[in-house]
Amino acid sequence: MKKILLKILFTAISFVAVNTNCAAYSGPKVEKKLPFSKGLNFSEWLEPVQGFIDGHFNSYGKQDFIDIKNMGAEVVRIPTHFDTFSSGKPDYVIPENLWNKLDKAIDWCEELKLYVIIDFHNDCSGNSKTPPDIEKILSKIWSQIANRYKDRSEYVIYEIMNEPHAIDCAKWGKIQGKMIKLIRTIDSKHSIIVGAADWNSVHELLKLPMYDDDNLIYNYHEYSPFLFTHQGASWSNDVKRITGVPFPYDKNKMPPLPSDATSGERWLYNNYPVESSEEKLVEPINKAVEFVNKRHAALMSNEFGVYSKYADPKERVNWYKIKGGWLDDRNICRVSWDYRGSFGVFNKDSIARFPQDLNVELIKAMGYRVPSSKGTTWFQDAQKNNSYIIYKNGISEKISFHSWIPEASNDCSLYKQDSADEDFYIYVSKAEKYRVLQFHFGDSCNFDSLVKSGACLEFEIRHKEPNLKMSVYFTNSESRGLPWRAGIFPTVKDISGDGQWHKVRIPLSKFADYGAWNNSEQKWYNAQGKFTWTDVVNITFDTAESKITKGLSVRNIVIK
Repeated sequence: MKKILLKILFTAISFVAVNTNCAAYSGPKVEKKLPFSKGLNFSEWLEPVQGFIDGHFNSYGKQDFIDIKNMGAEVVRIPTHFDTFSSGKPDYVIPENLWNKLDKAIDWCEELKLYVIIDFHNDCSGNSKTPPDIEKILSKIWSQIANRYKDRSEYVIYEIMNEPHAIDCAKWGKIQGKMIKLIRTIDSKHSIIVGAADWNSVHELLKLPMYDDDNLIYNYHEYSPFLFTHQGASWSNDVKRITGVPFPYDKNKMPPLPSDATSGERWLYNNYPVESSEEKLVEPINKAVEFVNKRHAALMSNEFGVYSKYADPKERVNWYKIKGGWLDDRNICRVSWDYRGSFGVFNKDSIARFPQDLNVELIKAMGYRVPSSKGTTWFQDAQKNNSYIIYKNGISEKISFHSWIPEASNDCSLYKQDSADEDFYIYVSKAEKYRVLQFHFGDSCNFDSLVKSGACLEFEIRHKEPNLKMSVYFTNSESRGLPWRAGIFPTVKDISGDGQWHKVRIPLSKFADYGAWNNSEQKWYNAQGKFTWTDVVNITFDTAESKITKGLSVRNIVIK
């Protein structure tokens, strides 16, 4: 995702108000159409986010791929920080646990007939720079990717690099050409996505050299007008203090400019009437279409969207309707940034349920269909199969995982394995007090019958801590006021720190009501006897008063 303001290269033109009738500005059409027209980015999954296990803020499973397919998505883009997760210099060896995730994603996409873009993603924060040795990094990594997936189906697509920046545009054009040739020495079948420097600028796209390859997809990122799409975004100095920006432009709705406005803020604000005009917005798109037609190539915009935190919801929906209409009219594939993030399609960023929490008006404006039913939940499937697995060789489908352990950096994993013939397990290298591993069931679960039948929570644990006092608890939803908890304190104090696997089995009936944490008030409430087994939304493993210094491993979590 574009993290800072792109250079504005065109001179100002007279203001023309945006018309919601997309046909008013229909334009030239891309002659080489792709077999897909729209899709979504699965962001912050294979991108390192400081403090999250495996570096992932989001954890996607097969059900997520099924869900977007049911909405009408035809392609999914998977931003992947290959170099960050790799062994680093000199060989940049990609670890097996990253391959495992990509392999599964490709398996699911092929099964669902969903195209998948393997995107070499990178740091796009405002102060970042494309490394000066990027050619060496790309060469090492693309050799591995192409060798691994050269025999996969046509649903696999390669994207050489996301948003190269702080690099000479002509130099990048030559490096990209070398990567095309490198990939073709290994894989002559799969389509390759190419883009320009300056954060995949549409303007720089028009300057790319001619590449001797007839299976390329040219790509640019679509976040115009930037003042509207990124208003209030903390990562961009030129827009983070400006919110309440309307789209289409309306003089009477414009927020005041900060009294101490910077030159960047002032330029964006004063030029917004022009930069948000329909004529100004479609001009570069039309030029891009003409450009790719001369090269007999396809065109896509694989990042496309509006930051949801400050944009007016109706105006945000209108932006997608207008922009999507323009791209569809021109046969330009659009892949929205993103799915579950702050540019996403849900009414809330985290722990969003599909389809209950979908932004219905936004989904319709984007040209997707809203599923008529919410489908089954993890708990309903578990009841049907009489199998209440939470984690076994990975997180069970329809369960989402959340954690934040900043002191462990990226040295934690949801899929660690000692050898190829052993089970995967969750590994935490180190953690401060009150760090959690939290599994969300996706919807409220009625565990009452399980408790009455004598069901137990089982899991295996391994550690070398001298005095571990870890706890585990179940949490109610906030539908009745507070998220009351029932837990065991401590859970594992008698488990030997011998570094061997030990099975823990705790009857659910032993879990006791002990209180609730109100996050909005940042306040703890002592037990009031209000916890109920009829309304359970998650289970949490908590380091409580213990610090993890020598590693903690957990696996095979199940209720039975």
